[in-house]
Amino acid sequence: MASSWSVASEELSCPVCQDTFKDPVLLPCSHSFCHGCVQKWWRTKRARHCPVCKTLSSTKKPPRNLVLKNLCEAFLLEMESGTVCRLHTEKLKLFCVDHRTPVCVVCRDSKLHRNHRFTPVDEAAPLYRNGLQRCLDPLRAKVKLFSEVKVNCETADEEIRKQARDTETKIRAEFKVLQEFLLKEEETRVAELKKEEEHKRGVMKDKIALLTREIEAMESTIKTIEDGLKDDDTSFLLKASALTEEAQRPLLDEPTQAAGALIDVAKYLGNISFKVWCKMKNKVTYTPVILNPNTAHRELHLSEDLTSVRYGPKQPLATIPERMEEHHCVLGSEGLRSGSHSWDVEVGNNQVWGLGVIAQDAHRTGDIMSGLWMVRFCYGKFTAFCPSSPVSVLSLKSRLQRVRVHLDRNKGELSFWDPDTNAVIHTFTHTFTDTLFPYINTWNDVPLKILPVKISFTDN
Repeated sequence: MASSWSVASEELSCPVCQDTFKDPVLLPCSHSFCHGCVQKWWRTKRARHCPVCKTLSSTKKPPRNLVLKNLCEAFLLEMESGTVCRLHTEKLKLFCVDHRTPVCVVCRDSKLHRNHRFTPVDEAAPLYRNGLQRCLDPLRAKVKLFSEVKVNCETADEEIRKQARDTETKIRAEFKVLQEFLLKEEETRVAELKKEEEHKRGVMKDKIALLTREIEAMESTIKTIEDGLKDDDTSFLLKASALTEEAQRPLLDEPTQAAGALIDVAKYLGNISFKVWCKMKNKVTYTPVILNPNTAHRELHLSEDLTSVRYGPKQPLATIPERMEEHHCVLGSEGLRSGSHSWDVEVGNNQVWGLGVIAQDAHRTGDIMSGLWMVRFCYGKFTAFCPSSPVSVLSLKSRLQRVRVHLDRNKGELSFWDPDTNAVIHTFTHTFTDTLFPYINTWNDVPLKILPVKISFTDN
């Protein structure tokens, strides 16, 4: 098509409706009208006169003016494409820098654009294209990051579901032994578990839905920009401002996984029998430390009652702040903030293990060694480690089968004993200020088991 129309837009207008011809017909007098307009005119006048020259038409059905019809359709198509000025029917060859919009040569000299700056569209388009291209990189990076977080959230959601199902099964197995006497307590715990599951899965699903919406919104923005970049220069420049505004909209902060997202399994499984001891006073076992599966390294496997741990194949678990990623260890479920605490660990034939306590801040910050006190056994060699002293080698006369860990926060002492001989293995002295968690480390498939303690009960 030429750079401008060879006929004025008025000559493509019906004399009756003054609009662009729609389905034009040609009368014998050579005047053309919209088919609908001339038929309405004839019905109104009750005569088949030409609306322009009043010549009587010899036919009720004048022939279609196909040439004029094609010309009008081409005219409308180009007008709708936005590449032709609607005011002057001239090609939009210039770009008004002040108004940031394509204009024709007639617009340039109009009052609306007086004293404005202009540049050819083929020079203006690359500048906007390059700007939008630079905007795409951070958008794509955000989509990638959000997608990775979404995948981890989906893994966490599945783990929540599995934890809830497994925990419910274990709860029911425990309470089955107690029979009807414990039925009420059992159902209460299950209800609490379901409530927590519903809440935490609801939170996770909301986050997944939010991430999905944000990803779709950013992908839609990317697609809109990419589609716009494929347009010809004029069409692109018509959209360039809107595309630039869309591309530069503020991006959301990087999503993070909040602590405490998973089911607090230890809350439901830990010391179940002991917690109903006041009601039963029989058949009670109490383990002073319950392991927290949400902190366990992916290659550590915990027993169903959360009292023993062994090394094994890597498990596909969600990445959460609580989980130990570098050390092959697991922590106790409850922090030790004051008082005196003891627990015995059966090490048996395990060839690689470490026992001790870790400060909560050291766990949170990931600087494990800055808050770890432990005794370690590795293929016959005993060592002691703490943040304030170099590693020291311990000399022992016999192989240990059990180790007692005793923490006295009031005295500032952490000691390790051989409960079979009542001999002290090693003692750390330190003024503990942070909350401490029991720490167990192993690279061996022989389980390390926290032993239950005997509970005496005096009925006053």
